[in-house]
Amino acid sequence: MLPPVKPLSTAIPLTAPRLRPWWLWPNLLSLDAPAVAVVWQELWAQCLAADLTWTHRALLALAIWLAYCGDRLLDARRLSGPVDSPRHEFARRHWFVLKNTWLVGLVGVVVLGLQLTLREIFLGAALITVVGGYFVLHHWRQTRARAGAAKEVMAGLVFGVGAVFIVVIQIRFSVAVALALAGWVCLCATNCLAIACWDRARDAAMGQPSLARCWGGADRWRWLGPLAVVTLATLAWVMDARLGPVAAALFLGGLALGEIGRWGQPSDCRRVLADAVLLVPILFLL
Repeated sequence: MLPPVKPLSTAIPLTAPRLRPWWLWPNLLSLDAPAVAVVWQELWAQCLAADLTWTHRALLALAIWLAYCGDRLLDARRLSGPVDSPRHEFARRHWFVLKNTWLVGLVGVVVLGLQLTLREIFLGAALITVVGGYFVLHHWRQTRARAGAAKEVMAGLVFGVGAVFIVVIQIRFSVAVALALAGWVCLCATNCLAIACWDRARDAAMGQPSLARCWGGADRWRWLGPLAVVTLATLAWVMDARLGPVAAALFLGGLALGEIGRWGQPSDCRRVLADAVLLVPILFLL
């Protein structure tokens, strides 16, 4: 009887690559934040009769993308292996491609920026300095942990002001505009804090500091954000009827974030939806 023939090869089970749903791709590619910024800029400009050019729109979208993508690239450099966060894992795996794309985008921002007026360039340079300070605080080893205790508030402030910056510098500032701007910044910060609360375990695993990690009671008091947004929006609308669409968008966005915060267990779908509800100005631009 012949001995059993030894197989020439051994089957090795391979793990099938995880398919990413279509709705996650804007987040992975850092395209969701630019979309949110552009629609809010447009709504503010329409309400306050500010003059926007396509250069302004393209510059804002590209600058926001550079900020978000750059932030993830810096985070990804500290990661030594796979992580549970899809956006950070995507940045880690495709670091070199994203880095080169980021450099191309930087050139685009410079080219577009040179087409602005001299006043806009000088004021924009001041804003870039503030944004640069934010990045230093949150990515420099000596300040990263302490600055992280206010990360979501700072991120909301920088993003909110940056999104409507070109509009605000064109108009006559008033108490109503200040209240609406405060409501918009509060909405952005509320969004950031909600996601940070859901990502508390992920951030801990990656060594990412955040307000949610420093403040254990953030989940219980997160309702204050939507309440502040609705209150500020209402006051702004009462004081200046022109701000009606902005106030209504803030009102709806605040209520939507508050409702999403009451849902069950955190999920990537919930995180994406928290960003998607900030596209509510589209309802008033149609």
